[in-house]
Amino acid sequence: MAAVKKQPAEMSEVKARILAAAADLFMEQGFAGTTVREIGERAGVGQSSLYHHARSKGQLLSELHGTFAQELIGLIEAIVGSGSTPREQLRDVVKAILSVVHTHRPVVTIYLRESHALSDEAREAVVVQRNTIDTMVDGIIQRGMESGEFRPDLDVHLTRLAILGMCNWTYQWYRPNGKQNISDIGEHFADLAEASVMKTSRQPS
Repeated sequence: MAAVKKQPAEMSEVKARILAAAADLFMEQGFAGTTVREIGERAGVGQSSLYHHARSKGQLLSELHGTFAQELIGLIEAIVGSGSTPREQLRDVVKAILSVVHTHRPVVTIYLRESHALSDEAREAVVVQRNTIDTMVDGIIQRGMESGEFRPDLDVHLTRLAILGMCNWTYQWYRPNGKQNISDIGEHFADLAEASVMKTSRQPS
């Protein structure tokens, strides 16, 4: 009997399992400490299927970085295009990043911790994507200053670094079963970000 050809949906499901397994293992063991065989075993796929979908663990690392960055760009683009005020957009960006830390913790961890292991070409692509994110956040801060909603003396670059740094570092300590849920953390961080830029800072709620 002739072998049944896999349909695209089946292929996508296998690739998703491989990427999820790679993300978990890279977070748990680091990129250097993870083997291709371990990724295949964690994903529950044979070596031939694994190599059909991924030539190397470096390719998987690159795809995880690229897919995650593009998803985050899409979230922030939607916020920027919403027509809301700079204050509301800044709060929404903070909460969106914190939400992504919750839903994509393994990928966020390797995105922030393992970029040094990317190939030069993949690293250049990630830099372009990160610059896109930085530019959009800078734009929110700049528009807030120009509208008079934010303090006029802000250094846009340093303000963005401070706010994104606060959000990004969450991957180091956040645990889904911790004392505070991600919504509460997101609201508190949004309060802190808002208080740092507003002309008349309000106390965090």
